[in-house]
Amino acid sequence: MQKLETSRLLQQRLTVVLDTVAREFAPLTAEQFIWKPAPNRWSILECLQHLNLAERFYIRNIQHKVDALGLIQTEPTDQTLQGDLVGRSLRYTVDPQTTMKFPAPGMIRPRRVQELNPADVLAQFTELQTLLHDLLHKAVYLDWNQTKLSTLFGNWLKIRLGDALLMLVAHTERHLAQAMRVKAEMATFA
Repeated sequence: MQKLETSRLLQQRLTVVLDTVAREFAPLTAEQFIWKPAPNRWSILECLQHLNLAERFYIRNIQHKVDALGLIQTEPTDQTLQGDLVGRSLRYTVDPQTTMKFPAPGMIRPRRVQELNPADVLAQFTELQTLLHDLLHKAVYLDWNQTKLSTLFGNWLKIRLGDALLMLVAHTERHLAQAMRVKAEMATFA
């Protein structure tokens, strides 16, 4: 994979995510946002809140790396992306095609739906995903193989920027698909 093409594809995927959320979830009522297909499954609101909690950490770290660039070059250099074991493992666990379920760590589990405001969660989701989309324009000036980010598991476990960006978009798509399944199930109970 090449960095510049990957950046462009990730931006396209994020555009699809943002369009889908605006079209499918923005018109929902608060009751629809908190509806659960079963007590042990997440609602649409919980899916979006989980993404907000998990991805805010990474997106803010990416923003810090981009802000530290200082002078912007006129032309980004392309590079072949080189994932490592940590990156491949984290990407695998969040990939929408992965059928295995991995429990969310406690720090990124959503709060009870009664404690969440659907409009606030949706606005924060849109803000974070838009920020990530915009950061991809500037992140191409960074070395995606050498620039490392801390993970949610601590500073001792780092992930390459390229792997982190791929992981974030895949994670978003995974839980967006989960939220869409909840919406589809909700329609059968209406």
